[in-house]
Amino acid sequence: WNNTKPQYYNGRRYPSIANYTKSVWEKYQDVKRLNDLAKKIVAYSEKKLYLLYEGVGEKNIIYVEGMNLDGTLNDNRLNVWNDLRIVLEIFDGSPKITGIWEATTTPGRHYTNNPMNPKGAAIIKPGQYWSWKVGTHGTKDLHEGLIQKRSITVYRDKNKNGKIDNTNYEIGMFHINQHWGYDYPQDNIGKGSAGCLAGRTRQGHREFMKLIKQDPRYQNNQDFTFGATIIPGSELPNK
Repeated sequence: WNNTKPQYYNGRRYPSIANYTKSVWEKYQDVKRLNDLAKKIVAYSEKKLYLLYEGVGEKNIIYVEGMNLDGTLNDNRLNVWNDLRIVLEIFDGSPKITGIWEATTTPGRHYTNNPMNPKGAAIIKPGQYWSWKVGTHGTKDLHEGLIQKRSITVYRDKNKNGKIDNTNYEIGMFHINQHWGYDYPQDNIGKGSAGCLAGRTRQGHREFMKLIKQDPRYQNNQDFTFGATIIPGSELPNK
């Protein structure tokens, strides 16, 4: 956890660790746990031969499935905001989490039962993709997000049980964007996601977009394509 740059922790902005007493900081954040989580993400990425950018200011977008904000695993139930959206950066060879928010990588119960595609709701396959550009998401509640511009792989939940069917997948363009979750409560995705990579709150999503747009590659080229890595939390190393 970097203590010299603005940090975002699920809707709370901390200019610097040094500006807060230990008791207040620990109330919202366990620095060691997040640093440990960052190291686990790097170790997993190295094992999978995933690319992590290490340049100054370069952001790595990570989604960890079935994990709580404190780094503990959960049961990854259907229709719950029980995944993490993370921005990870490398500082002098050391990985740090500079943003973390509640999120989902899977559709809620509404779109599981009422999929937008007759083949079933889309569930993105864990992996690493370079597929998103800054743009506008939505038709009514329009907002800035990361819009899918290149192919990804999704599973189709044809039997509507909220679980992955490894034999039923597609590669292509599915409008799997990165957007906000309309402030739905933590225990109800509702219509907040039909299979996109969604952060639960509007404010958290604004923080996410502000942070990733500081990436010098985007600053130099606003047509820059962002990557995202989706990791099952249960596959991260224990230590």
